[in-house]
Amino acid sequence: MEPFLSEISNVGILLLAVIALNVVLLLVCIMQSLRISRLRKSINRFMTGVGGANLEEGMHRLLDQVDEVKKFQNDQQFVVNRLSQRIAAQCGKVAVIRYNAFGDVGSDLSFSMAIIDDAQNGVVITSIFGREESRVYAKPLEAGTSAYTLSEEEQAAIRKAMNQPVGA
Repeated sequence: MEPFLSEISNVGILLLAVIALNVVLLLVCIMQSLRISRLRKSINRFMTGVGGANLEEGMHRLLDQVDEVKKFQNDQQFVVNRLSQRIAAQCGKVAVIRYNAFGDVGSDLSFSMAIIDDAQNGVVITSIFGREESRVYAKPLEAGTSAYTLSEEEQAAIRKAMNQPVGA
């Protein structure tokens, strides 16, 4: 009879082990079910946007907005390029050379002023100051030269204007 009791005892332990394993598996299934439920809620919230719009519609809307921004950026680049061309055509380089045209008049009251753009087109203005009279001359410039004879002071003013950056 003893071996029978021993077998019952082993069967009982085995039965308890199987029951314990089933309880553990049941707990794992419940935990996984909760995780799946939370994941499902998260996916539903992610896939449904404001006003019922889903993720795909939102992505299409974003891509359309990106296309609009690209077009706007291209338009802005065109405007910037045109403004750069206009600025280059402005007479932004100015240089003044003061000098004493006559030995009897001091204080360097005579001057030559060059006003040119990036293409070295513009004008050179010269004022000759004397005791009895003063004269002002304007000579047009194209590519840094003039059809009229330029004095040393006028040439120095042109060179000085050519060598300075715009806005200096």
